Amino acid sequence: MSESSNLDAQIAKYLPFLREIQKKLFFTLSIMVAVGVVAGYHYQTLLKWVMSVFELEGITIVMTSPYQFINLAVNTGFVAGVSVGLPLLGYFIIQFVKPALRLREYRLLSHLYPLSILLFVIGFLFGSWIIQFVVQIYAKTTLELAVTNYWDIGSFFSQIITTGLSLGIVFEMPIVMLALLQLKVLTHAQIACERRYIYAGILLLAAILPPTDILSLIFLTLPPLLLFELTLVLSQIMTKSHIYT
Repeated sequence: MSESSNLDAQIAKYLPFLREIQKKLFFTLSIMVAVGVVAGYHYQTLLKWVMSVFELEGITIVMTSPYQFINLAVNTGFVAGVSVGLPLLGYFIIQFVKPALRLREYRLLSHLYPLSILLFVIGFLFGSWIIQFVVQIYAKTTLELAVTNYWDIGSFFSQIITTGLSLGIVFEMPIVMLALLQLKVLTHAQIACERRYIYAGILLLAAILPPTDILSLIFLTLPPLLLFELTLVLSQIMTKSHIYT
């Protein structure tokens, strides 16, 4: 009986926290579904805007299946819902773990989180710009050669999403590095010693991402390398200034 009572007491102790988690998850999911439904309903408007930005002159975008519009609507809604829901979920997680964090840890996390969202957006837009840059060169070449090109609309948008998300994740590297350095999980000397491996990893990632031409490889490689070196310098400045100490 005593063991059962202790178990009930433990459950009762954490029940308010579990209910709070349930409420936040339900709220986040509701927002994601609502945004996804709206974006999916207006997917044609969104996709037309994207195609107008990419200036696909000389390139014919086609559907390869009579049911492909359903996939486009679902994928558009999913991407929009996740794009809105994940940052909101991250905010709720930070607020939930706040009581378990030290003041220094919470200040660091609360300041780096908005910056991480900004860097992800910049990385995604940069990846999309690379695709746009390559497409415009490709379209100009096809016009000069009087060649007609047919691109599958699903593959085209998948390439944009893949490259954009990959660059968005890569642009999170400064946030991870700053957190590890400021929390003293790693030191500058340790990261500097592994610099060649980090460079090789960035180059390998850029090589496997679409597109695969030499100009894109340069554009995909240089910004992450610059961000890596800039993060090391910034972390040293923050350490000398006793920020988050």
